[in-house]
Amino acid sequence: MRTATLDPQIRLHEATQAFADLETQFSTRCIEILGVLEEEARVLTSAFTEAMLRERRARPASERGSIGLRVRRTAGSAPGRFQIEWYRVRGKRRTQYLKRGKDKDGRISHRYRPSAFGRVTDWEKALIADFEPQLSRLRAVQSHIAQIERRFALIGQALSTRDIGTGDVDEPSW
Repeated sequence: MRTATLDPQIRLHEATQAFADLETQFSTRCIEILGVLEEEARVLTSAFTEAMLRERRARPASERGSIGLRVRRTAGSAPGRFQIEWYRVRGKRRTQYLKRGKDKDGRISHRYRPSAFGRVTDWEKALIADFEPQLSRLRAVQSHIAQIERRFALIGQALSTRDIGTGDVDEPSW
């Protein structure tokens, strides 16, 4: 930034450019952070799968369980975004993905409620109780990053609006 003697329009343009640079840096760092979070989610998923298979082998067929866990990227999702999902096996090549439900604000919760799993064996309950809090934390961090990115976009839009009194900026009614 230069001194305050410059034209206010020039200073506003420089501030807008500085903000755009900050937004670019933030987005780059977020993609790096999301990569680390996804790697942690995949490690947890592998650990769950290993523990689940170990337990299944030690049980009679009636107590084998049917809960699974996966991490995936969806087509069209933003860079670095991934999902951590629990599912129930319903037969060969048939799965039913479990719903997380909504929190008290009406948004999709970061945590799966115990009721989302339906009837599960005691050993499955124990595994879910061990892994879900860690997975919920990863979902929450990913959600917070997305909220910050949306705020950056709103600020960028407000700064790039050239005519005062236009755009999506709320104005006081005097």
